[in-house]
Amino acid sequence: MSELRVGLAGLGNVGRIHAEAYRHLEGARLVAVADANPAAFQALDPARGLATFTDVGRMLAEAKLDILCIATTVASHEALTLQAAAAGVQVLVEKPIALDPASARRMIEGCAKAGVRLFYGSTYRFLPAVMKARELVRAGLIGEVVLMREQSLGGKGPEHAKPMSEHHYPKGGPGGFGMGLVDHGIHLIDVFAWVTGARVTGGHGRGNRTGQPMRPEFLQLDYDNGAIAELVYDECTFPTELPNEGLFTLGDGWDVDGYVRAGGWIKHPGSIHFYGTKGALRVFHYANQLFHFTAEGPRLIPLEGAPPPDHFRAQMQSLVDDVRAGRPAATPGEAGLAALETLLLAYR
Repeated sequence: MSELRVGLAGLGNVGRIHAEAYRHLEGARLVAVADANPAAFQALDPARGLATFTDVGRMLAEAKLDILCIATTVASHEALTLQAAAAGVQVLVEKPIALDPASARRMIEGCAKAGVRLFYGSTYRFLPAVMKARELVRAGLIGEVVLMREQSLGGKGPEHAKPMSEHHYPKGGPGGFGMGLVDHGIHLIDVFAWVTGARVTGGHGRGNRTGQPMRPEFLQLDYDNGAIAELVYDECTFPTELPNEGLFTLGDGWDVDGYVRAGGWIKHPGSIHFYGTKGALRVFHYANQLFHFTAEGPRLIPLEGAPPPDHFRAQMQSLVDDVRAGRPAATPGEAGLAALETLLLAYR
């Protein structure tokens, strides 16, 4: 099979990371990018020779794509996905998959009818620390998982907090901060189920809405194996971590202070906690470190694979490999729908 041709829609902060990561794909090559703002193309390396478009439809018509990565705002996901499907192009769509479950279902059905794969961009599944945690949990290292949690609390007070705009999430609908429930927590919703294999049976919480006053938000979940999970977020307050609780990050990533490059000191390192009947795991997903805790104390678990932001390349490589092998998408649209439906429990 010849090299697959990849197109990228959206050159915002995350879109630019996708574009850079795609330099290193095997069996595929980024050939075209689209963004409504022509100024976005100035950040691209001219030596790559990428075709540029201000309209995704035109890119689909002219660039002869095999795969389209959609990194545009969520409100555009459905229309662009269905456009790509109609053109016979495989789709990778960033999180959240859509604004509401009905839209996500139309995307799934449209791709199925067109005979193309809809790959949900759950990048956390491709982080080395998360992948290793799943392997260890599934092998029974910490026994039966009974509790999972993650939180992102901090900032410099309400007057410095800037929630995501109506451009990202429509006014009156679910929204909030970049490290909040909608834009960040949806990763954890997916990861909790993926790591443990457990299914959500219920939950409740409180989430922020675009254009309304921002408050602390949370989501508590129940699972069919008896486990519970808790997510807590607030960027309008102040961090309580002490200096010795930070660390040097071994990968690029985000926290309440913004984007931190590998090798930098991260004062509030994001981490995921899995508590079991025989031990516990603490997963520093962006800092690329994993610790195992037992009665004897903690130990560092060695990790394989390149640190973040390589996980953006890894998820596209997974789709490329699925296409070339004729397999269904490893992380299908249904995973995005399940995460969205769980997220919306906080808005009932």
